[in-house]
Amino acid sequence: MALFTANKNAKSKKSTGLLARFNESARLRRAEKALLKLDDRMLSDIGVSRGDVHGKVWGQF
Repeated sequence: MALFTANKNAKSKKSTGLLARFNESARLRRAEKALLKLDDRMLSDIGVSRGDVHGKVWGQF
């Protein structure tokens, strides 16, 4: 019986990780979309150019 419980817990941890990754990517997409809605002057005020938005949000810089 303990083996079944261990497998069930491992499976739920995997699905939780998948759900967490999905939620995180959805949050980042919303942030990127919100930044791209700003005009160039507003982006300049926060120190980001329009071309840098994707990299700043997704952490590539």
